[in-house]
Amino acid sequence: MQKVYFISGTMCTVDLWQFVFPKLKNTQPIYIDITTAKSFDEINNIILSKIEESAVIVGFSLGGFSALNFAIHYPKKVKELIIIAANANGLNDKEIQLRKSTIKFLENHTYKGISKTRIQQFLHPNNHQNQGIISIVKKMDDDLGKEVLIRQLKATSYRLDISPEVLRLNIPMLFISAENDALVTATDIKVFANKTKKGKHISLKNCGHMIPLEKPVELSEIINLV
Repeated sequence: MQKVYFISGTMCTVDLWQFVFPKLKNTQPIYIDITTAKSFDEINNIILSKIEESAVIVGFSLGGFSALNFAIHYPKKVKELIIIAANANGLNDKEIQLRKSTIKFLENHTYKGISKTRIQQFLHPNNHQNQGIISIVKKMDDDLGKEVLIRQLKATSYRLDISPEVLRLNIPMLFISAENDALVTATDIKVFANKTKKGKHISLKNCGHMIPLEKPVELSEIINLV
């Protein structure tokens, strides 16, 4: 049975994978929690402490960027990457300023939790009223809380563009995107994947950013082929 390591995105817990893990075959899923990290160096150290050499790492969103960042620093530790709804790009100035203002607001106000409107921005329109998915996202946000949100925003705001380093990697990489992802453009991911030495790309239809919750059957089937 193959060990496969999973890393979630911003304000996501192991609950993100609750529909995926049961459908995996001949796989021992191991969850890596990066919510305590205050920098990408700390994220690298957490991953390093959890994995065995020649690891298969699955990363979603921030977790996907973190997996790519880990691979460029420790390429010999990674056998294969599965990157979901993420790319290797850094944050632009507008995004950095937005995060700074969000952090400042959070530090001076009570956090009432993620709103339904914000959750819907992550989902395909077909799932805007999907109370099952919405409740999971709210629960993950509630479980982690304000302090973790501020810590994750601070830790990941200065996200450098690591595309040149990723393109030099000689590691099999599968990039999974969603056609209706409002956060990460599927076309950009496809173009980048095609530039990598051993990269492949799969795009899922009728799906937003939250691929593990919106398309768990399709995602588990893809992972089972690794």
